[in-house]
Amino acid sequence: MGRFIAKHSPLFILAALCIVLAVVSPMFRSPGNLQGVAQRTAVVGIMAVGQLAVILTGGIDLSVGSIAAVSGVAGCLAMVNLSVPTSLGLLIGIGVGFLCGLTNGLLAAKGKMPPFIATLGMMMVARGAALILSGATPVFGLPENFAWLGGTRGWWLPVGLMFGIAGFFVFVLNYTRFGRALYAIGGNQEAARLSGVPVDWIRVAAFAICGTAAGFAGMMLASRTSVASPTAAETYELQAIAACVIGGASLMGGEGGAFAAIAGALIMTVLYNFCNLQNINVHWQQILVGLLLVVLVFYDNRRKRKAGLLKD
Repeated sequence: MGRFIAKHSPLFILAALCIVLAVVSPMFRSPGNLQGVAQRTAVVGIMAVGQLAVILTGGIDLSVGSIAAVSGVAGCLAMVNLSVPTSLGLLIGIGVGFLCGLTNGLLAAKGKMPPFIATLGMMMVARGAALILSGATPVFGLPENFAWLGGTRGWWLPVGLMFGIAGFFVFVLNYTRFGRALYAIGGNQEAARLSGVPVDWIRVAAFAICGTAAGFAGMMLASRTSVASPTAAETYELQAIAACVIGGASLMGGEGGAFAAIAGALIMTVLYNFCNLQNINVHWQQILVGLLLVVLVFYDNRRKRKAGLLKD
């Protein structure tokens, strides 16, 4: 039982946190507020699932926020200026994210660059490209039928997409050779290579998946706000990484789960939502949420060590 609780501790922490906050704040437990929390989590949650693919290999992607911004700008400009169908505009945005992620993977795996440096450069390039493409101004006048993706016509749609993507990734991680290879590379890259795993191409694929997820999240964010801003999704890369770590993923690689990453994203959104409901100053919010996140991760790691799921 101890090992089971330690393995799924992010879900138990999320449940306990929601119960405590619901008792403290009646506004928090209102259906409308809970729906809003779930809807706002969708963008970061999808990014976190993509980020998890990279983290499992022992890498990190600092560019997902900027990729989301340039993907949203590119896809929405195609719909507004070129009058392409909404579905094609969505594919263009996702395709831009895929290309950015693929470039990150080639630089990190084939170019032998540290992922931190490769994705830091992409973060700057993608943000600059978003500003140039949009003329440093938000893109307005999006088609009305594009609003469905962000949940303006139903909060359940982006939430369902988030959990659907996470569920598919759970299947990939647990029941496919590619998923097992991600864990193997993160556990011991050289051993995986000697076992016949194409390490470099698996790492390239992981970054491509991360970029694709960021591109889709960028289009979802543009749909939710009805505007594609070149400055959108700033700091989202840190939130995606934090969601994975809170969800139990190891930055050394080889450990983590998709639904646990979603739970980590929900924990952060719940904390910020509670602070807003209590009218806590935004500067104090950062301090309180940051401290609580450190405590949660420390507690989670301590339980895992006791259960034998985490070694020093």
